Amino acid sequence: MKTITEIKQHFSDNEIKLCVEIIKGKLEFSVLEEQIKDFYAEDNINRDKLLQQLEDDFDFWGMVWYIKLWNNWWWKNIGQ
Repeated sequence: MKTITEIKQHFSDNEIKLCVEIIKGKLEFSVLEEQIKDFYAEDNINRDKLLQQLEDDFDFWGMVWYIKLWNNWWWKNIGQ
């Protein structure tokens, strides 16, 4: 399991948003496949389990929920 600090150090803010879209199934895994492989390289996780591990780590740290909350706030306060 990766820590939230490790996630934020490895992925840019934009990449974190893209990871959330990949987890939700709105974006193809191949978009960030290399970055995700690099992130889990030392954990020796095979390609088939990468997406599941990414989803588990993001769910554990509430990253999917946080991005959704931020997007809702942005659209209500700035996006209009």
